[in-house]
Amino acid sequence: MNFDPRVCCGSLNTDHTGGHMLLAPELAPPFQQLLNQVAEAPGVPDPKRFKDRLDTLIRHMLHSPTDLADILKAVSVIHDALTTRIISHHVTVFKTRDHRPVPGPFCWIAMGSDARQEQVVRTDQDNALIYADPPRSEEKTWDTYFSDLAGQVVTDLDRFGFSLCKGDVMATNPQWRRSLTRWRRALDQWIGSAAPADIRILTILLDFRPVYGDFPMARALLDRVFELFQKNPAVNHYLTRDDVLFSSPKTIFGRIRTHRVPGCRACFNIKTAGLAHLINGIRILALNHGIISPSTLARLAGLKDRQMIDTTEYEQYLDAFYHLNRLKIASHLNRDRHPDLPVNCMDLSSLSRTETKQLKTVLNTVTHLQKQVQRTYSMKWMNFFN
Repeated sequence: MNFDPRVCCGSLNTDHTGGHMLLAPELAPPFQQLLNQVAEAPGVPDPKRFKDRLDTLIRHMLHSPTDLADILKAVSVIHDALTTRIISHHVTVFKTRDHRPVPGPFCWIAMGSDARQEQVVRTDQDNALIYADPPRSEEKTWDTYFSDLAGQVVTDLDRFGFSLCKGDVMATNPQWRRSLTRWRRALDQWIGSAAPADIRILTILLDFRPVYGDFPMARALLDRVFELFQKNPAVNHYLTRDDVLFSSPKTIFGRIRTHRVPGCRACFNIKTAGLAHLINGIRILALNHGIISPSTLARLAGLKDRQMIDTTEYEQYLDAFYHLNRLKIASHLNRDRHPDLPVNCMDLSSLSRTETKQLKTVLNTVTHLQKQVQRTYSMKWMNFFN
């Protein structure tokens, strides 16, 4: 069966290979130029030139008065365009060189920070693939095709600096590459499970966004995720408990939590000890008030519009989100000079008093949100059963 994979919903833009992608919003001219180069270049762009150009643009914007939301948007749009270019390139190669047309509808899914459109510089990959239910006699053929396609796409993204996920949350892993029916069955299992591994899988799926292919198929799966979430309020408890498993931003004595690593006297993990708690808390609040968007900024705006948080809380959470993300971007860019430092590490001993005070204020906000979510959604009696 022949199928045209270039089907998605929304406003579309067509590249020279015939592939489709969502029309990008207007970007700052330098980013728009890079986007045009990615979208219009024959085949796949040169990885080194792409990485160098993107890093230069981000460094410039980070040290300018540019709104952080604009930086996140630009990086997300360019990454989407790059992913689309890579997928459409390999679909074409498979068809013209290998005589392997796409067997059926499929959709490439971004997850994690990429899905939230919060990717800073180049982080690890988090992606998945959904394909239509194949005829029973062709199940192996279909999965072999999509396995091969995923392998090419993941390898190319790695060449562009989006490193392989250490947890193997990628479409090359059969757990993250399934037919739509098999995805639904897996969801039914994960949503009712108290196992930490299953809860983390669910947390990942609560932040996902279609990038290429059959978008309605992805929406059907997303609708199923939220349907099951609403039917199982205990999931809130498990998500809250899972967040507590990570280090809190501060110690019981009110100090910023750090640890010593080679080359860093007081390492603070911007992501796991700060930003992750903020994102997790906002996610739980948003999901419980019908806000489907994976974007943290959109979730915050939705919570404010629904008067679930007041203007002061909104501004505090927004300031904390921006501050921690700027630190994270700077940390990623700094790895060129300090490659031995852990990812997302910041040496607190290098901060001025003013900078340390700002960080403490931000982490107070994070702690406030974390405690609020725990009070509202943690069901302590359930701890006796798991």
